[in-house]
Amino acid sequence: MRLAQHAGRRLGLSATPIYNYGSEIWNIMSFLRPELLDDYDDFRREWCSGKMVADPKALGTFLREQRAFLRRTKADVGQHMPPVNRIVDTIDHDAVELRSIDDLAHELAVRATVGDFTERGEATRMLDLRVRHATGVAKAKSVAAIARIMVEGGTPIVLVGWHRDVYDIWLRELDDLNPVLYTGSETAAGKNRAKDAFLAGETDVLIMSVRSGAGLDGLQARCSTMVFGELDWSPGVHHQCIGRLDREGQAEPVTAIFLVCDDGSDPPMMEVLGLKASQASALLDPHLGVQRTHSDGEGLKRLVTRYLDRRGAERAA
Repeated sequence: MRLAQHAGRRLGLSATPIYNYGSEIWNIMSFLRPELLDDYDDFRREWCSGKMVADPKALGTFLREQRAFLRRTKADVGQHMPPVNRIVDTIDHDAVELRSIDDLAHELAVRATVGDFTERGEATRMLDLRVRHATGVAKAKSVAAIARIMVEGGTPIVLVGWHRDVYDIWLRELDDLNPVLYTGSETAAGKNRAKDAFLAGETDVLIMSVRSGAGLDGLQARCSTMVFGELDWSPGVHHQCIGRLDREGQAEPVTAIFLVCDDGSDPPMMEVLGLKASQASALLDPHLGVQRTHSDGEGLKRLVTRYLDRRGAERAA
C-alpha cells in the first residue's frame, strides 16, 4: 500500500484477479483505485450479499466504464490455443476410511454450530482439515490406479494433490513408475531436480502440490494432461495449476481431469467451486454470456481402452 500511495502510475496484472468470491475485487481496487469502490463497508452495502457480489455482471461493467479494468484473452494477444478440456470423473473410495472420522466430525460439527465465536471458527477449520484429509486418503488408491492407466497408455501426467499422506500412497502405488515430487516439502534445488527429471523423460509422473506451481514454466514442453487427485477450495488455484500446461509453447490440447468421489468433502467443495467460478466469470467477462465448458471424455476413454488392449495382449503372449 505504501508503494502504491507513492506511485505516479499504478497497474495491476494478474491472470486470476479473483480466487474465490467476487468481493475480492475490492482488495485489488483498494491498491489501484481506492476512491472507486469507497471503503469496504460501503462497498458491501452497495454491491454485495454476504461474501458474494449480488450482481457481478453489473460490477464488471461498472469497472470497465470507469476504465479501471481491462481484460485480454490469449486469443487477443495472438495465442490461439484450443480450450482446456475439463473432465470431472467420479471414482471409487474407501468408505471405511471416511467412516473412521464420523465421531470426530460429528463432534466438530456440533461445536461449529453451538459454540462461541472462537470455538465455531476453530471447529469449522478443524472439520474442514479432517474431512478433506480423510477424503484424499480414501480415494488415493483409485487416483493412483487411474494415473497408472494413463501413464502406461503413453501419457505423461502432472498429478496434483494437497496432503502428504496422500502423496505417500501415490508414491507407494506408483513406485515402479519412478514418480517425482514438486511440493511444499522440497527445497528449491529438489524441485528443480524433479522438474528436470520429468522434462528429460526419466519419469512420466510429476506429483505437484496444488499450491506449489506458481511461476513454474517449462512443463508444457513435455505434458498436456493434469490430474487433480485432490481439490482446492479456490477455482483460481485450479486455474493457476492448469496454466502450468496451458501456456505458450504447448503443442497439444490441454486436458484437466478432476477425480472426485461422491462422499466426504468432494460434493460440497464442487458446489462451492461452481458458485465461486460463476462469480469470477461474470465479473471478469460481463458481456460474454453463458459459456459451455469444454468437456470431452472420449480421449480418456481411448486411453483406458488402449491400456486394456495392451494388457490383454501381454497376458495372451
